[in-house]
Amino acid sequence: MKIPFTPLKHLGICALVPLLATAGCTRQKDAEIRIAYDVVWNGSPYEIGESAPDVQGRPVQLERLECYVSDFAIHDVDEGWLPIDTVARIDFSKDDAHAVLTIPGEGDRTIDGLRMGLGVPEDRNVDVDPASYTDPDHPLGYTGSAGLHWGWAAGYIFSVYEGRLLTEPNTLFTYHAGDDLTFRTTELMWEEPWLLECGSKDHNITLVLDAYECLHGVNDTIDPEIDPETHTGNNLPLAIRWVDLYQNAWSIQP
Repeated sequence: MKIPFTPLKHLGICALVPLLATAGCTRQKDAEIRIAYDVVWNGSPYEIGESAPDVQGRPVQLERLECYVSDFAIHDVDEGWLPIDTVARIDFSKDDAHAVLTIPGEGDRTIDGLRMGLGVPEDRNVDVDPASYTDPDHPLGYTGSAGLHWGWAAGYIFSVYEGRLLTEPNTLFTYHAGDDLTFRTTELMWEEPWLLECGSKDHNITLVLDAYECLHGVNDTIDPEIDPETHTGNNLPLAIRWVDLYQNAWSIQP
């Protein structure tokens, strides 16, 4: 069972890891940050397949929630944003959904921010054959992308949000975003920097997606009874609405 928490959005997070004194490295030695992914509903613990109330009190059951994440960067207090070339496929129905960031360097870093792309970068999206990856299990490879690739011309599906309103009769909903126009970036900063030691492999961060906020935002609400489906090409305006809500539904667990 997942432990409840209060998600802390974008700014004002406490230090994730204590800032410890350490001797600097004198040679190249990569560090790693392991990012775990979790899902909540309106701030409360949630499991894919459960039902939870929407803004109108109607029970919503999510049956599939997956996404690609890429174009990472960490913010070094001294050097600014440092890009990390990582692509990961996240399935929120799995307990071990994660991405690993490898950060090269010859010394310790002081970190106070994380940036993450939501989708597949433009240069790896359309006109790409998943079979061209030598490792078929690569997130963009033939096996790794199964169920999240439309074909060469259309490219990859960036995010999948599927389920039903448990009304009578049930209302099915499907939101698939995948065009380059639906690529988004989320940026998470915290006030107290933490130390990433040169060569360290034990730093962990948990990023949280609030599935309720993927439908309910400050400036927009998607009602599945009114707008039940987009596969991007057949309803681009709805796909844009979906990714704008999805972009703002992320937080970092303290």
